[in-house]
Amino acid sequence: MTRKKIHVIRYKFKIHLKWIHVLIPSTSALQALVSLAQTGSITRTAQDMRLTQSAISHKMKALEGLLGFPLLDREGRGVRLTHRARQYVAEVAPALERLAKASDRTELSGSLTLNVAPGFAANWLAPRLSRFMSAYPGLSITINTPRGYGDLGRRRDDVYVSFLTPDQAPEAAHHLMDVAFFPVAAPHLTGGRSPSAEEVLQLPLLHLDGTKDWSAWAHDAGAQAPHTQSGIIFQDMQIMEAAARAGQGVALGDALTSATALERGDLVRLHPHEWPSPRAYWLISGDTSKSDGKAAFGAWVLEQLGA
Repeated sequence: MTRKKIHVIRYKFKIHLKWIHVLIPSTSALQALVSLAQTGSITRTAQDMRLTQSAISHKMKALEGLLGFPLLDREGRGVRLTHRARQYVAEVAPALERLAKASDRTELSGSLTLNVAPGFAANWLAPRLSRFMSAYPGLSITINTPRGYGDLGRRRDDVYVSFLTPDQAPEAAHHLMDVAFFPVAAPHLTGGRSPSAEEVLQLPLLHLDGTKDWSAWAHDAGAQAPHTQSGIIFQDMQIMEAAARAGQGVALGDALTSATALERGDLVRLHPHEWPSPRAYWLISGDTSKSDGKAAFGAWVLEQLGA
């Protein structure tokens, strides 16, 4: 091969690499943009994609930053794509359709073992699991729960969603959700009053995995806490919440695990102060072999949370 031909090949290869390194937007953001073009509504797009409105807005801001031009104009209560955005959608929508057909996610099969923290499993995953199963009906799912906080065992399961401190999270773990605790109790426990922090601490306290939880909340709230070591200690969040609903005492709930009980009125929030937990929910890959099922579940969780 002559030097001239080698030079031409190298030049073409460099040009190809330039195209490879062009930043390509996420398909989720592009799907949201296409949906907005069709619906003209962030609310409707969020419902169609089973995401929150804030997640859709975040995706649009990130997409604008990547593309370098504005995407949306406000129009009454809805939104309208800019002229440049409509041109862009006309170009990418057919490509998204071809990509969806090529991916054909329903062909995934095999088994997938998940290890999920009880609070996340019961209150976030369980109500949404049918969405994942409808997208991947060929997968067989098993869900385990850890023995305690921070327990990853030998990571023999495929995917973990664990409640960990940052130093417990392995390298390459994905942060999913922070948690902040606040007092919750059955409505009749205080007769509808809004007690002070000191009055909350005089009620029967329900603890989870030791008594440090209420001590930390009291200290963060700047309240005197002489009795935070008393009360029943639970090892399971669901059992503790059941005791709180039955009027046995006041527990520390959070926006995720207490959401359903608060919406139904089975529990009420007694005090506005929130104590930021040192733990958060993390997505972690187990030490099992790589598989399309593992990748699909991880991507689905991140997409649902907009993480």
